[in-house]
This record gives sequence, C-alpha cells and structure tokens, in this order.
Amino acid sequence: MNWTSSQRWIPIAMAMLNAVGVAGILLGYGERILQFTALNLLISGLLAMAFDWNQRSWLWWLAILGGWGAECLGVQTGLLFGHYAYGHGLGPKFAGVPLILGSLWFVMLLGFGHWAGIWVARFGWTPRTRKMMTAIVAATWMMVLDVFIEPVAIQAGWWNWNGIDVPWTNYASWWGLAFLFHLVPKTSTESRGAGILVLIFAAFFILLNTFQWTA
Repeated sequence: MNWTSSQRWIPIAMAMLNAVGVAGILLGYGERILQFTALNLLISGLLAMAFDWNQRSWLWWLAILGGWGAECLGVQTGLLFGHYAYGHGLGPKFAGVPLILGSLWFVMLLGFGHWAGIWVARFGWTPRTRKMMTAIVAATWMMVLDVFIEPVAIQAGWWNWNGIDVPWTNYASWWGLAFLFHLVPKTSTESRGAGILVLIFAAFFILLNTFQWTA
C-alpha cells in the first residue's frame, strides 16, 4: 500500500479510538463510554476523510446529505425503514434525526463501495456488469452489517422501533438506497479511509453482538 507519512497514523488512530470504546463497554463502563458515541463517529469520519483528502469527491456530500435526508424521511413519515425514533445518545438532532448520522452513511456507503469495487475487479466482466455487481455486493454487505448494528443500537438507546422486531423494510431500504448510490456515475470506487473504518466498525458491532454488556 502506497501511503504517505501523514496517512500511516490515521488507521492506527481510528483502530485505537474504537478499540478503547469496545473494551470499555465490555468491561462494564458502557454507560459512560456510550455518551461519546457521536464524538467517536465525528472524529472517525473526519479521519477517514483526511486519509483520502486528495481524492475527495462530491459523492462524499451525496452520501452524507442523501443518507441523512433519507433518515429524515423515514423518521417523519415511517416510509423506507419503518416506524422508529431516535433517542438522545447520538447527539444533537434536527427534524428528529441526529446530525451525526451523515457520518455513518458516509462511512458505510464509501467503505463498502471500496471493498466491493476491489472484489468485483478480480473478474473479467464488462464495465457495465462490474458497476452493477459492485452495487449489488456493496449494498448486500451494508445490509448485513446493519443486522449487527440493530441489536447494539437498540440496547444502547440510540433508536427504538414501534414494535418488538426490526421490520424487514428497514433492511430492504438500506439495501435499496446503497444499491442506488453505487449506480451513480463515478470514476473510481476507491475510498481507502472509509474502507478501513468500515472494517473497524464491523469488528466493533460483531464483538458487541458476541459478548454480553450493559448500557
């Protein structure tokens, strides 16, 4: 990997930041640690952006504002994801949606798009087929991670559903929105910063689904 000297410390910082968080939660300090969730998302997202700053793209804003806008539509109408509401654990809200949610959408969309692009490039498909397969693979991986996010988010009080179970429309909408995002014309799917961070987030949520903890 051809990383500059200023890039080498960023993955370490992101990993340490989230490792401290998950370790603190599993050791019984969840109530304190989870108070810093929004700050962690903000710092981690900014670090991911800094890693790829020379390749920054208008797609960053599409991911941030588009994802946050979809959440606003979902909260206000019950469309897309189902009927749910956000708690107070993710920081300041506007229209019922935490502002920091844009950072999560940025990481998920760009991160999974990065890895899907690398995986799909291994096959000798036409450019049109590669684009379609990248969208399918990225959307599927993003939906699978949401399966791990939901139990943690509900236990942490980040959001709650108007029902016992998470509706299937939530996962379908995550998949559909991610799929459409990756069909947008772009010159490259490379986003190494978000790619690294989404792996860290995946480890974070898988660990919290594997071991018992309290909020």
